[in-house]
This record gives sequence, C-alpha cells and structure tokens, in this order.
Amino acid sequence: MKKILLMMMAMFIATGIYAQEEKPIKIITNHPDFKVKVKRCAASNKTVVIDLIFNNVSSSDVKMSAYGGSSSVAYDDEGNMYKDGNLQVSIANTNSFYQYGTDSFVIPADVPVKITIQLENVSASAEAIPRLMVALDCDKWGLNPHKPIIINNIPISRD
Repeated sequence: MKKILLMMMAMFIATGIYAQEEKPIKIITNHPDFKVKVKRCAASNKTVVIDLIFNNVSSSDVKMSAYGGSSSVAYDDEGNMYKDGNLQVSIANTNSFYQYGTDSFVIPADVPVKITIQLENVSASAEAIPRLMVALDCDKWGLNPHKPIIINNIPISRD
C-alpha cells in the first residue's frame, strides 16, 4: 500500500513539474473590443507559420493595416530575433505576404479574419516563440506600430 501511495505521489509531482514548464499563451491587444486567438504555430524545415484569428467584438466594422518588416518582431526560445525579411504578414488567405506593410483591410463586427505570420530561417531546434509583437495601424482603436499586439509563449509544433 505504501509503495502504491509513493508511486502515486511521484506521478503527481512529475505531472506538476511538467505542467509548470508549459506556460499559457498570453495575448495583449491594447483594446477591449479587439480579440486575437492563436490557431496554430507550425514549422517545416526553417519556416514557421503562425495563424492568428482577429475578431472585432464591437458593433461596427474596423479598418486597419498590419506590418511585417522592422515594425513587427518575433523571438524564439533560443534567443534569435526575426524581423525585416524574416517576418512577413498575410491577410485573410491571400497568397501575398507583405514584408513592410499590408494594404488596409476591414475586420467586420463579429466576423473573424485570418492573419498569417511567416517567419523564415528559424532554428530547427526552436520549440517556442516566447514573444511575437505584431505592429498595426488602426485609428479607430488608437493602435499604431508603437502599440503592437503582444503574444507570449506560442509553442511551435514540428512534424
């Protein structure tokens, strides 16, 4: 009986330690009507694709632009930084990735819009993106490249 109890305690402790290592994703949008979800973060070779869903929970449509290039930046868990040509943005399933800035796009009220961030030359041993900052321009919500979306603790899935 004591052995079973000791084994169960060891399993609970090991599970607790493992659970503490995984930090939850934290998202700061800088506006209460602007919600963002991370749908996936997947790697293939040295390319990482992060799909985000932008949602406008206000009662009216909102117009904005998103920026790649030097305005947005990502960091991996090995201390590497991705910006300029290594961080690009695409809006709503377009096949065009923008290095410096997207055309303006509209987020309709209560309609999700897919945004894809593509990171290039990511280390094959990177397991997470501890911080992603996506620069936006949105006059209605007072967002600008100095007030980006900040997403912390995005795990990278690999095949």
